Amino acid sequence: MKFQGHAHRSIDPKGRLMLPPDFRDAILAHTPDGVEGRIVLTLFEKHVVGMSPEQWAVLERELAKVKTPSRELQLMKRILFSGYVEVVLDGQGRIQLPTHLRKSGRLDKDVVVFGVDRRFEIWAAGEFEEMLGQDLDVSQELADNGVQLPF
Repeated sequence: MKFQGHAHRSIDPKGRLMLPPDFRDAILAHTPDGVEGRIVLTLFEKHVVGMSPEQWAVLERELAKVKTPSRELQLMKRILFSGYVEVVLDGQGRIQLPTHLRKSGRLDKDVVVFGVDRRFEIWAAGEFEEMLGQDLDVSQELADNGVQLPF
């Protein structure tokens, strides 16, 4: 399951968020019975992230490889695991954003949902716009890894 693109959305008064149609379709297509679309939500780098339960299992296995985690990694694990919640798409393709994620992710009414390969992220609209305004120079990192962009 891959997520790409972004959409501006509003969280309704009950804390529900309508996912972009492509995201809903990807989640439902990934569900074995095609009826119940489950997604894991948690916190990562101060934002709400969503992924499939299978991707969450991969994350758990990969983190378990570190036998003596640093204090920073322990803190990251605390944030990831304490934020964990599994939600199901409702009949209209909405997910319920629990209060703890809305508060910790600094989400109010206006948000942006965007794809980042095998996960999606939910950011406050203002923070997303700030990110887009950053000047980034990753040319050396790309070159060091032999990456040549086709544009």
